[in-house]
Amino acid sequence: MNRLISIAVFLLPVCALAQTPPQTIKQLPAGTVKYQGNTNTCWSFSTTSMIESGEIKNDNKNIDLSELFTARNLYIEKAKRYVLSNGTTLFEAGALSHDALYGIRKYGAIPNEFYGRDKGVSFSDHTSIQLDAILKNYLDSVLAQKPINPDWLTGFVKKHDAIVGTPPAKFTWEGKEYTPLTFEREVLKFNPEDYVTITSFTHHPFYTNFALEIPDNFLLAEPYLNVPLNELINIAKGTIDKGYTFAVDVDLSNNGWNCTNSGYALYEDKRFNHVNNPDTTEMAYSQGLRQKLFESLITQDDHLIHVVGIAKSKNGKLFFILKDSLGPTPFKGYDYLSINYFGINALSITVPKKALDKKYLDLAQNKPGRPF
Repeated sequence: MNRLISIAVFLLPVCALAQTPPQTIKQLPAGTVKYQGNTNTCWSFSTTSMIESGEIKNDNKNIDLSELFTARNLYIEKAKRYVLSNGTTLFEAGALSHDALYGIRKYGAIPNEFYGRDKGVSFSDHTSIQLDAILKNYLDSVLAQKPINPDWLTGFVKKHDAIVGTPPAKFTWEGKEYTPLTFEREVLKFNPEDYVTITSFTHHPFYTNFALEIPDNFLLAEPYLNVPLNELINIAKGTIDKGYTFAVDVDLSNNGWNCTNSGYALYEDKRFNHVNNPDTTEMAYSQGLRQKLFESLITQDDHLIHVVGIAKSKNGKLFFILKDSLGPTPFKGYDYLSINYFGINALSITVPKKALDKKYLDLAQNKPGRPF
């Protein structure tokens, strides 16, 4: 995720002037906007935010969870796979929502006050070489000599924690002592099986489950439920209508992504057109065009964002309200994603099962290969 973050940061000085956002139809409670810096861990920030919203909805608890604790644990999982594959698998910061769900189930969760994001984010914004590159260099040095050092993982964790920090084995929250795992199970009551990832592509049959072939799907185990595009859009809208938020994996390299400067993603014929009129005419989306752009490697899995609501323009055009972690925007960290842009560029959505109709729940049950 976030391979284009440096472009977004460079464009910050030309942000549009203050403007009035579209009219909110429904916006669901969520924690404050968190800045991910250049950590390239949008997948953790967006999924963590979705889980936080679930806590607000289910238990009326507004808990600020540590995104970088989950990112740390996925680095460990990626490192193990990288070493066992003799350096042939992908090792970088990017991942997906189901990776965050997997990491929380396996390692637990920690409130941000005990493993803060500030140190890791600050490092990412002030370094010439990012954390994933530093860690990969270490792993490559381990693999350079066979047999490898049996204590390589200890050295890997130390290198990570020297930069981001060492998480506590135990912590006291609201007067009770927890480990990350007991906090996840007793406070969050977290179950990754409560979520489903849904997509829409024609190179696999509709109403079946498959692992989407994108670089950040490093586990290649998460079965995405594949549905026609109009149904994907209706599921996304219906999730908000039913009072649930969701995470979207979206391309921000295609024409019309202008959120950093204008606050809008509109499917236009120019990439950075800085249009701040939500009723701007957009190009049409279709299942066929979506597939063509995906198979041409034009549509990429650039960024994961938390979707918290729906809004409409003066002329009635619908937008998804995004709670974004990339940084300052004209709407203070919130963006507006048009249905047309979503139709082409939303690779998948991860939604709570409680928001799905029985038809989709039945299709998503007993999916093979899930790592949980």
